[in-house]
Amino acid sequence: MAQKIGLIMPVFILVFLIQSGLCHAEEARGTILKTSGVVKIINAQGETREATGANVVIHEMDTVSTSEGGQAVVRFNDGALSVLDEKSSLQVEKKNWLSHLGGKIYFTFRKVFGDNRQVKAKFSTIGIRGTTFIVTDNQDAQSVSLQEGQLVLESPGDDYEIHRKKPVDDFAAFKQQAIDAQNAMKKEYEDYKKQTMVEFVEYKKSFTLQANHMIRFDGNRVDETEMGEKEQESFSNFESVAGEMLETFRQQSKDYREQQENNPDDGKADLKNEKRKKNWRNIFD
Repeated sequence: MAQKIGLIMPVFILVFLIQSGLCHAEEARGTILKTSGVVKIINAQGETREATGANVVIHEMDTVSTSEGGQAVVRFNDGALSVLDEKSSLQVEKKNWLSHLGGKIYFTFRKVFGDNRQVKAKFSTIGIRGTTFIVTDNQDAQSVSLQEGQLVLESPGDDYEIHRKKPVDDFAAFKQQAIDAQNAMKKEYEDYKKQTMVEFVEYKKSFTLQANHMIRFDGNRVDETEMGEKEQESFSNFESVAGEMLETFRQQSKDYREQQENNPDDGKADLKNEKRKKNWRNIFD
């Protein structure tokens, strides 16, 4: 009997270690690459620890929060990089899902075939298609600015009341009149275009935002405009904080995209590996 127990115990210990290792691997969602000021991590149990230095691992359901004057650069395992400005909070949900809890946060996502990824804010659920954008939710504004790619924004409640402006189609005559002043044409056109914009309104539960545009929220009202110098400056400021880490991320994203385009079966292999992990976890649960 003692011999049987002696044989069984190592098996149980091995199973426990394998299960623990798999669970831990499933929970790890990313790494804080850089911090400045005070940056805290709050886990699902409400326990708080301070992120100091670099390469701090974060897990599923952790919330990363920056204090006044604090910033953080976070890289996620599923192909995203975020930069948190001061007084900002980001909750790490399940795979491919992040929750913007407040503040101003820069996001860039590599293009991944077959995955649906989302950032959830108080005023919208944002579907991502390999994009770079900023979400702001503070006392001054609720807005989304899109640098590249596309975003699909869905209302958490009633339909959005979307206000857009379009230029009237009579620029051809204006251009002909100004043909001899090409150097001043661009500024003249921009001034003219602003004067000849007409607003239209539509009501939709969800809509698509195109690159170099931004939207501001006021309840269910949404105002869409082209990005201006202020928004472009915000992108530059975030990208200077990330520095070489962002450049590395972009290069790896480019390599990954090219690999997927040249070897589409690799994506299927990734899905099979994910299912295999789930099956192993179910066996030990």
